[in-house]
Amino acid sequence: MTALKEGIENYLDGKLTPDGAVEVSNLYRIPGGASRETWSFDASWHKEGAEHKQGLILRRDPDASLLETERDLEFRVLQAARAHGVPVPEPLWLETDGAALERPFFIMERIDGCESGPGELLVQPQFIAVRPQLGLRFVDVLASIHSLDPKERGLDFIEQPALDGCGEFEVARWEKILDADSLEPQPVLRAGIAWLRNNPPRPAQRISLIHGDFRTGNFLYNAEGEIKAMLDWEMAHLGDPLEDVGWACMRPWRWAGDEQMGALMPREQFYRLYTEATEIEIDDHSIRFWEVLGNLKLAVIFITGAHSFIEGRTRTLQMASLGRNINRLELEILDLMGV
Repeated sequence: MTALKEGIENYLDGKLTPDGAVEVSNLYRIPGGASRETWSFDASWHKEGAEHKQGLILRRDPDASLLETERDLEFRVLQAARAHGVPVPEPLWLETDGAALERPFFIMERIDGCESGPGELLVQPQFIAVRPQLGLRFVDVLASIHSLDPKERGLDFIEQPALDGCGEFEVARWEKILDADSLEPQPVLRAGIAWLRNNPPRPAQRISLIHGDFRTGNFLYNAEGEIKAMLDWEMAHLGDPLEDVGWACMRPWRWAGDEQMGALMPREQFYRLYTEATEIEIDDHSIRFWEVLGNLKLAVIFITGAHSFIEGRTRTLQMASLGRNINRLELEILDLMGV
């Protein structure tokens, strides 16, 4: 911790050029995250006779992760999303080598005065009261992401599938990861892959920026019913916008234990509002495809974490216990397949 604190201070000295030195305080690691260590801290410095203080977030590559992703892609997507008006923390600095803090990282602003966990939405009266507003804002943010023009916002470097190839593109991506990281036979997941190939979705109505993990639990919200920032863009890519719609509806995110999408609203209302905002039509078959793929994707992410633990690249309890979550995802896959 001391070494990391000193490393951040030295790095910020070079970026902020203060009168004196930057002081870092309240440094702590925020739990969770699929592929980055997330650290919160306060930075204080003097410059040109004025005192400055800012809350910041460090997103650093870990020793091992649930999923290997490119931090520079995440940083550039944050820049593009912010320029488009999507609520995200401001990305500040990106370092693609490990010279400053041992591993690649980026730093972004910290947004205070908000919650992110789904638990508060379910039990805290001030948040229960604004859940309908949060649901409406949830749809607005998703529609804004899907209206972003990748070429106009400088994201055309990301590989783009054909309109009729989005499903196969993602199936192949996750099958490749499963092939690389499986520790034992995975008959249900393999059956899921076969089902996906035999039941492709309709061609995408447009190619959009896909958040990849758009759900309750991945945004900062307040008691006024505002979504202040969408978080965790490490799985962003280009594809069929219905992929995000299906992911948001998955059972693992139905935190209230009912059929409401993300504990925010009935699925039918979500579909209607989304279509009104985007003019993208939703068909049940395509959503079922993306839900099957989403549950398979989540299971594969858990497998990659368990693999990193078995290989000794990490000793964290989080990675060691991930396997216990796979069976319930397999049951959901089987149910969605009609088995």
